[in-house]
Amino acid sequence: MKNNIKLNRLYVRPKLPVNLLSLIELSQNLWSTWDMDAYRLFSRIDPNLFRKYNHNPVKLLQVISQDRLEELAMNKGFLFEMESVFKKFKTYLGYSGHFIEVDGERQDFPNNMKIAYFSMEFGLHESLPIYSGGLGILSGDHLKAASDLGLPLIGFGLLYKYGYFSQKINLNGIQEEIYNENEWYSKAIVKLKDKKGQDLTIKIKLRNDTITMKAWQINVGNIPLYLLDTNLEVNKPHYRKITDYLYDADKDTRILQEIFLAFGSIELMRKLDIEPDVYHLNEGHSAFIILKRLNILINEGKFSFKEASEIIRQSTVFTTHTPVPAGNEKFETRLVRHYLESEIKRCGLVFDDFYEYASIEGEDSFSLPALAIRYSRHINGVSRLHSKVSKEMWHSIYKDIYEDEMPISAITNGVHLQSWLSRRMVRLFDRYLGEDFRHQAEERSLWENIMTIPENEVWEAHQSRKEQMISFIRSRLRKTILHKGSSNSVTKINNTLNLDHITIGFARRFATYKRGNLILNDKERILKLLRNPERPLQFIFAGKAHPADEKGKAMIKEIIDFARENEVEDKFLFLEDYDINVARHLVQGVDVWLNNPIKPFEASGTSGMKAGINGVLNLSILDGWWPECANENNGWSINSYSFIKDQDLRDRLEANEIYDLLENEIIPIYYNQDKYGLPSEWIEKMKHSIHDVGRGFNMHRMLREYIDKFYIPCYRNVLDLQKENYSILYNMLDIQNKIEQLWNRIEILDFHTDIQKNSILDHGDIINFTATININGAPKELITAEVFYQLNDASFELIPLKGSEPDQNNNVIFTGSYAVKGAGVQGFNLRVRPTSDCGKNCYNFILWYDK
Repeated sequence: MKNNIKLNRLYVRPKLPVNLLSLIELSQNLWSTWDMDAYRLFSRIDPNLFRKYNHNPVKLLQVISQDRLEELAMNKGFLFEMESVFKKFKTYLGYSGHFIEVDGERQDFPNNMKIAYFSMEFGLHESLPIYSGGLGILSGDHLKAASDLGLPLIGFGLLYKYGYFSQKINLNGIQEEIYNENEWYSKAIVKLKDKKGQDLTIKIKLRNDTITMKAWQINVGNIPLYLLDTNLEVNKPHYRKITDYLYDADKDTRILQEIFLAFGSIELMRKLDIEPDVYHLNEGHSAFIILKRLNILINEGKFSFKEASEIIRQSTVFTTHTPVPAGNEKFETRLVRHYLESEIKRCGLVFDDFYEYASIEGEDSFSLPALAIRYSRHINGVSRLHSKVSKEMWHSIYKDIYEDEMPISAITNGVHLQSWLSRRMVRLFDRYLGEDFRHQAEERSLWENIMTIPENEVWEAHQSRKEQMISFIRSRLRKTILHKGSSNSVTKINNTLNLDHITIGFARRFATYKRGNLILNDKERILKLLRNPERPLQFIFAGKAHPADEKGKAMIKEIIDFARENEVEDKFLFLEDYDINVARHLVQGVDVWLNNPIKPFEASGTSGMKAGINGVLNLSILDGWWPECANENNGWSINSYSFIKDQDLRDRLEANEIYDLLENEIIPIYYNQDKYGLPSEWIEKMKHSIHDVGRGFNMHRMLREYIDKFYIPCYRNVLDLQKENYSILYNMLDIQNKIEQLWNRIEILDFHTDIQKNSILDHGDIINFTATININGAPKELITAEVFYQLNDASFELIPLKGSEPDQNNNVIFTGSYAVKGAGVQGFNLRVRPTSDCGKNCYNFILWYDK
């Protein structure tokens, strides 16, 4: 009967005593989720409740009993600890950021500098499920590190009603997806208010509709993250659902998500009087920002399309994360036309003209990464190898330049140390590196002290965390059997995993190219290793398959079925519902981190970095970030047979590499103990891993590269562009116009050298070049003639040629020389390009000698 009664719901929370009010401010800032002292403070309130509610300080303060609060208010020890943490928090917020000039001079960040950072997902903490995987974790770590470094950055994204799914594995070993509605009142997030104290909203006009969006804020240390949602009664049902699910599979909903992310963020900035100098697009999802900015600059700033385009290029940074063309965001042209044709018309363009900026040769689709590449001054991949792959993948955009000249730099990802280091490891860092690593982890000299840590301290810290990981896993498994009614006994679960046995972790998205089941390529061989009584081996797997990825789900089922059928579930287990909390336990607690993607489809792979900083040794294909770090002292590399086209054969060969390494190197070293019972050789590798990964792949180092290579140059470009009423801009566009008008007149008449074709030269021999170019009335200063000299597949040089004065026929003779070097097959050719940097570096104006 009572279920039929309609009740008006409200939420009542305990009232904190006055002397505990600092806890409110601490709980509402995500700094408390990554600072160890703050974590310990909230855990002290009630450790069981804190664990139960996903280490969420806000929820903890809502559910804690009034009696416990009154007890804490009288506890001098707790009050002293709270005051210490609060003082540390305020000191952290007052940190002043800086950058380093080329000459080594330290400069504070300019007071008026603002960087806007856009991403579809942010992996900040397990209590905020608005992320799906690596891209979101990277975005979250980016904000945390920006706060650590005092960088004036502002984040923008969407707030999802359900976010990504929770994973359940049914009794048949098949993944099922459960979507839980987020309770925002119990999380570290607040609604933005306007001057009247009402919820701050913005309005977006799309076709004939007006859509209202509500604005929310998460404080990530010093960094504000603004999130928008459409779940408002004022909106039509179709629009209310836009921010229900992260990466909605329906393409119509998906394009609206990305339009609203772009248009909504710009409108919110205008409402909050935020005028960024730099716009950082993290993946192509937010590329529609370009269209919105064009509209504002043209219709309100009264700039021409060319002027507005150049302003956007000079102020935009784009990071691409996906090395697979099919994985990059693109839409059917009709869909983009349907929603955005009127917006494009307001820019004074017809749709087909704007479409050219998002087109890819040979495809009939609207590519957001292609649009971002054409409209960005600075572009980067997330590892050196990924940058190289991206140059090849996007070369058709600027096909007249050499592939290696594609303007896609490499800034290899990093991880936020305090978010991913175990508490025991943080204490070691404090003792041997000093607390400076919290703000200055990019200082390479700090890391030398890692090698001075005594072996027993490193091993004890790791074993302690490994034991905690095993307890955590057993607890989750017990909950699983309760909810499934599984036949597994509690006794069996209590004996799952052994602290003294070498443990290998594999945790990531279960996608085909990541090959989560590669270790099962030879089931008999892996069973023999699992059942070895003298040197036993155990595996832990975790990860979600996309709801539509049946092959990914099949991989998960194969792992579960293998363990059941062979009765090795206690040492070969799959842990369901992978999230930040599970990831944290695994990267801190396993002994070896396995990564075996199909090369070169791993863009970066930050999970291995998180493991490495905790002394976990990587066993990985040389893909993504690992080639930049791997050496014989810090882990193991799996040879990739990428030259083999037969994928089954390649899988077999690479799986055998893993088995051989396990049998012949990894397992013997782990179990080889010295007279003190310590695996000394293993611990030495652990220390090298912490040193090498921590020094080279922390988020502070990554962000310093963004600051030095992109953010500061971009900021200064924008300032220069605005000087003297945009005189530099107009001069740049004047050069562009001249080039466009005169370029077709330029003709390469002849190019020759003083050597014979296919000559064999010795190192140091001189080649003299002569070129005759007809400039047809164009100013000689407009063009540069140069010899493109390819030394090998990986490097080239540009040899500038000096031009004579034009003769009566407008011919200019260009000459130069080059001392050959190196050895092997080399090549060269003449090309002509514009002399000046005309905004987009004139990549579309390259003329090669082809006679």
